[in-house]
Amino acid sequence: MTITRGTWPWLVSIFSYVGPRLGFQCGATLVSNKVVITAAHCFFDRYNRKIATEDVILILGQHNLKRPHDRGTKIVYPHSINIHVNYQKRNTIDSDIAVVVLSEVIRFTTFIRPACLWKEPSSKESIVGLNGVTAGWGRDEHGNFFTELPKKAEIPVVSDETCLRSHDAFSKITSEVTFCAGWRNGTDGPCNGDSGGGLMFSREGKWTLRGVVSTSLTDRQSNLCDLKEYVVFTDIVTFASWIEAFMD
Repeated sequence: MTITRGTWPWLVSIFSYVGPRLGFQCGATLVSNKVVITAAHCFFDRYNRKIATEDVILILGQHNLKRPHDRGTKIVYPHSINIHVNYQKRNTIDSDIAVVVLSEVIRFTTFIRPACLWKEPSSKESIVGLNGVTAGWGRDEHGNFFTELPKKAEIPVVSDETCLRSHDAFSKITSEVTFCAGWRNGTDGPCNGDSGGGLMFSREGKWTLRGVVSTSLTDRQSNLCDLKEYVVFTDIVTFASWIEAFMD
């Protein structure tokens, strides 16, 4: 479902220079007037080389991916890109989270507002069975590599046990700092290009960030995300104190 402009004002797009070309990299979530949360793997190129901070730009308030200069958008640069120290230590994707501190303090508008951060309860069991909403410009069911306008999907969180039982490969890409969600219906859920975006839950009328789109299994025929399987999210609650250090 395509999002109406202004209804998901914490959604951020991340672009980076690869050679002379500026390309869309990932989604992200604005959580304060200077902090954005996304996935660590968004800042590595296809050869697993780290992308330089000066080669990254973020666009707040963006709706149409091809129109970065629309009224109400704001192009900002990172002051620092902070990748969690445990990223890739235990497996290729573990602790897949990054905090971007922006180079300026952001003024909130109709199109630019932060999401809340999930604090309590911290157990994964507390979200099993709940439906979260994720949004982004990633690949859609029609085979478009990116969509011009962001789409959202509502997907249920499942237990670690359910996720691990569903496919052997999840034992290599999940841990105590991740959780799985999805319908496994082949169409609904985040796909290539949606990495770094948030999984949000409505709590007491406020949209609250709990997960970051990390990875999925790959369909062997298309070499793209396999939405017949669950999607893996980084659980931000595990990193709450680390994130908090950048919020001051």
